[in-house]
Amino acid sequence: MTCFAGNEQTPAAKPVSEQPSPQLNENSEETVTREFQGFANVPEFSGVIDDPNGYVNLRKDKRADAQVVTKVKAGERFEFQKKEHDDWCHVKLESGMGGWMHYSRIKLYFTKQDLPAKPEEGDEVDEQARARGINYYEVTQAAAGGDQKALKTFLSFGGDGAAAEEHVGVSSVVIHLIGDDAFAKFLDEQSLDFCEQLMSVWEVGIVWPFDTKEYFRRHFPKSAKFLLGDYDQLLRDYTSAIKRNPKDGHAYRKRGVIEYQKEEWDQAIHDFDRAIELNPKDDHAWDDRGAARVEKGEYAIAARDIQKAIELNGKVGDYHLDLGSCQLFNRKPREAIAAALKAPRACPLVTL
Repeated sequence: MTCFAGNEQTPAAKPVSEQPSPQLNENSEETVTREFQGFANVPEFSGVIDDPNGYVNLRKDKRADAQVVTKVKAGERFEFQKKEHDDWCHVKLESGMGGWMHYSRIKLYFTKQDLPAKPEEGDEVDEQARARGINYYEVTQAAAGGDQKALKTFLSFGGDGAAAEEHVGVSSVVIHLIGDDAFAKFLDEQSLDFCEQLMSVWEVGIVWPFDTKEYFRRHFPKSAKFLLGDYDQLLRDYTSAIKRNPKDGHAYRKRGVIEYQKEEWDQAIHDFDRAIELNPKDDHAWDDRGAARVEKGEYAIAARDIQKAIELNGKVGDYHLDLGSCQLFNRKPREAIAAALKAPRACPLVTL
């Protein structure tokens, strides 16, 4: 997966009118406070509140004890502006009423209209995608609709230059449209390496003007455990799942993956054993167990595990590469080269 710098401005940013900010309450004679001024060149975003109480107070000034202008309810869309290093955002409701809200209560808001339109000739991101076998418009639409295969293809797409920056912005729209539950479910099926690479791409810009890690922890808490590598919490989650259902092979395998990351090879192999026992056709479990055995120096038996994964699903390029690495460690260079040459493209691209 190609890593690239994120754009500092997502598609949520909109041109801001140079007209003065509206009064705090158009039904009163109050004028705009001095703090509201100076936003003429600050980008404007769409947002909604994210608060367990179901509402957030909009305040007259940038203080938690300032006069309440009105209550903003869950689902109520508004426009907001945030200056860098400022904890308070200038919020304007659809009614025209304005005030201040702490940034931590605001979640970016998108609709399908924020997704890219059908491309015109010369569109850079579309041209780069087509060169890699992807119809960017169709894949993006399907990914935003929750199609898992399309989402994997969409998120695996890299890019160069402006196309890379644009893709980061579109990625923000897509994940907000599908939501935390669906996104976390998708990430649960991916490798931890995939999640780490994804976060390295997104670390700057994916939820601008907010801090990426803090934003995900607050507004995408289920997804954040995968994206931010919260291994201890994931370990507890999978252990709880096993206690609820001792025949949950997926939970055994995923717990083994976390134990592998923590270099607890024996515990990992034990969980992979159980996952394979519960589902002998789980090619991921066979490959994972092989990887753990490689770490223990058990190359011959590891090669048999990885070969079994290939027999179950030979379309996964990483399995062939894993087998090649195993054979190389086992001082069998010819077998290593042969395995690597059989690998299909590591990240197969599809056109929907």
